[in-house]
Amino acid sequence: MRYYTKEGSLLLRGIATVAGTDLPPGGRACTALLLAPASVACPAMPGVELAATRHGLDPRACCGLVTGADVRRTVVAQYDGTMAFALADGDAVALVLWTASRVEPADTETVLEAIAAACPVRPVGLLLASDGAGGEVARGPLREAAGAAVREALARRNAPADGPAFLIYSRFGGGHWVAWSAEGCPYYPCHRMEHQRCDFCYCPLYPCGDETLGEEVISSTAGAVWNCSACTLLHEPAVADHLRRNPMASLAELKRVNCRP
Repeated sequence: MRYYTKEGSLLLRGIATVAGTDLPPGGRACTALLLAPASVACPAMPGVELAATRHGLDPRACCGLVTGADVRRTVVAQYDGTMAFALADGDAVALVLWTASRVEPADTETVLEAIAAACPVRPVGLLLASDGAGGEVARGPLREAAGAAVREALARRNAPADGPAFLIYSRFGGGHWVAWSAEGCPYYPCHRMEHQRCDFCYCPLYPCGDETLGEEVISSTAGAVWNCSACTLLHEPAVADHLRRNPMASLAELKRVNCRP
């Protein structure tokens, strides 16, 4: 899965199945999921379909939620192999979750209800996306990521729309959520490298599975997790610039950029 913001929309690409709001029971196959603004120029056309067309995507292979809020205020919360994207428009929250695990069609409704129950307010729109690559889905990470993302989205609803907020669940010193800030980051420079770039501190490629960049390790509380703490690929200035210009660039392409003289 890859995510990025572009022209007023949040896009998640590479999705296999999506279940939730306005979708049939059990969900359906999708290649992209969008958080998109309502259509002003063409109000008769659904906002998600119009946004998909604008971004060169097939609307028949896309789904999503319409929001009146600026997507630059989106909160991204990562809990191991689960990510939550929450955006508040007043008291109304749109929530999208992605998991690498498999969600059985017969279980989607109960999983979605468990996610909604974990949020401080019930989302007006809720979608659960899965690429089906991992094993059976665990509800704990979905609930934790959803609750944290919605709480932060509500707290940020009146904040300047200067960019997404990023949260990550850390087990160092006991399990807790950590919020990243570009200003005054206590970990900078985390890789002790010259000219380190932090545009993608929260890597949109995670978990990439490339054993030249990281490795799978066993956590005492979460089983197997992808550890890429030593990876500096997206911190390289040339790579960061290339990915900002080309948000769908493949991992192989980014590695080639890094090898250029």
